[in-house]
Amino acid sequence: MLSTLEQVAINLDSARALRAAGTPYRQIGRQLGLTSGQLGHIRRTLKREKAGLTRLRSTHGDVSMRELSVNRSALPIGLRHGLTASGYRTLGDLADRIADPDLPGFEAMPGIGPYRARLIKNLLDQFGLLAGSADLQAEIEALFPELRA
Repeated sequence: MLSTLEQVAINLDSARALRAAGTPYRQIGRQLGLTSGQLGHIRRTLKREKAGLTRLRSTHGDVSMRELSVNRSALPIGLRHGLTASGYRTLGDLADRIADPDLPGFEAMPGIGPYRARLIKNLLDQFGLLAGSADLQAEIEALFPELRA
């Protein structure tokens, strides 16, 4: 059985994909079987991400998800505040921390356990910022040519 926070993360990923396909929020709620409170949480989270990207693009032109502020990400609020207090301002900073073999993982930081570290890794993987995620896809496509896009 999944914990509540794990279910929220799964629903958010599914809703992000459906919203990118142009599905209205009401239909997303029906497809995923969400309550109105859960749907409101997903709507606010996706709007926060989009607003952060829009603000970046309006000031800096062409930017990637790497420059998105941690405060504008889909991470839970306590985790966002803890990461920014520790000096991590962008998703790129988080990706650099994970990619650095000399530094311990996020599990070593106070207040971040294995579950929260997994949330960070899943978010970075969702946007293709996790080191090696593109290589893994290439390896899978080499083994199974029918999966090539």
